Amino acid sequence: MNIRSATSADKPAIITLLKQSLGESTIPKSEALWSWKHEQNPFGESYVLVAEEAGELIGLRAFMQWQWQWNNTVYKAIRAVDTATHPAHQGKGIFKKLTLQQAEACKQQGVSFVFNTPNEQSKPGYIKMGWIEQGKMPLKIKLRLSDAWLPFTKNKTKKIIAPQNWNEAPLDRVSNSITDCITTVLTPEYIKWRYANNPLFNYNYFTDGEQFIVITRLKSHAFADELRITDFILLNNKANVQYINKTVAALLRRFCSKHHIGFITLSGRQYLQYQPYFKWMGIVPVKAAGPIITLKNLNLNGSFDSFLNTANWSYSLGDMELF
Repeated sequence: MNIRSATSADKPAIITLLKQSLGESTIPKSEALWSWKHEQNPFGESYVLVAEEAGELIGLRAFMQWQWQWNNTVYKAIRAVDTATHPAHQGKGIFKKLTLQQAEACKQQGVSFVFNTPNEQSKPGYIKMGWIEQGKMPLKIKLRLSDAWLPFTKNKTKKIIAPQNWNEAPLDRVSNSITDCITTVLTPEYIKWRYANNPLFNYNYFTDGEQFIVITRLKSHAFADELRITDFILLNNKANVQYINKTVAALLRRFCSKHHIGFITLSGRQYLQYQPYFKWMGIVPVKAAGPIITLKNLNLNGSFDSFLNTANWSYSLGDMELF
C-alpha cells in the first residue's frame, strides 16, 4: 500500500471511492462539490492524502484548512472532514494510518490544531488517536406558537424557498467584530464562498446594509420547519443594539409567519456573545443539543487547555455544521 498526497488528476478516482465507500447520501459526491470545498476555500486548498494499491485508490483522508482569530492572533487550523475506505479493504487500519500521517504532516507545517464534529460512531476512533472531546455544541431555541406545528398546515404549505441574490455591497464590509473570543476569520471572500456560492444548501440572509447581516438556512423536520441562524455578523463597531434587536426580530417574524416556520435556532456560543441583539429569542435556556466538537493539539503547546474551554469560543453554527 502506497500513501501519498493527492493530485488534481486523482479527482475522478476520489469521487468514485467516496461513492463506493459512502454511497449517495444527503451530501452528493461530485467533482464540482469537491472543487468548491477543497480547492476554492479562501483559507487555502485542503490537505489530502490517498492510499493506493495496484494502481487503485483504496483510502482517502481530507483536512480542510481553516483560520480562527483570538485577540490579535490568527491560528491556522484544519478541519477533519472527508474520509473513505474501499469496502474491499476495510479492517486494514487505513483510516487510522491516513489520519495520523496527515495530522503529523500538518503539524510539521505549523498548523495549530485540528477540529471536527464526529458522530457517536466515529468519535471513539478519534479519541484513541489523541482527539479530546470538548462537548456538544450548545443551541438557543425560539419556539413559535403558531399553526406551523400542525401537520396538515405544514404539508399544505410545503414549498422550496427561492435563493436570494447576494448583494456584494454589505458583504464587502464584513470583518471580525468580536476578537476577545475565538471566532472564524471573517472576510468578504469567506462569506461568499461559505454561503453565497454554497452548492449544497440554500442560505438566505437578512440585512439593513449598514449594521448587521443575519445568515439563515431552512431545515425541514417531520414535526415542523426550523430556521437556523448560521451566522450573525456586525458590520461596524458602533452598531445600535436596540435598533438591531428590534429590526432582526421584525424581519425574522415576518419571514417565519409567511413560510410557517415552527422554531428558530442559534448557536449557543454565538448567542451568548451577541445576547443583547437577540433578546427577542425568549427565555428557553441554552442547551447542549448540537454536534459533538472534538479537538486535537498540534502546535498549541501549553495554551491548548484554553482552546478546550468553551467559554473562550464564539463559533457559529456555520462554522461547525457538516457540509
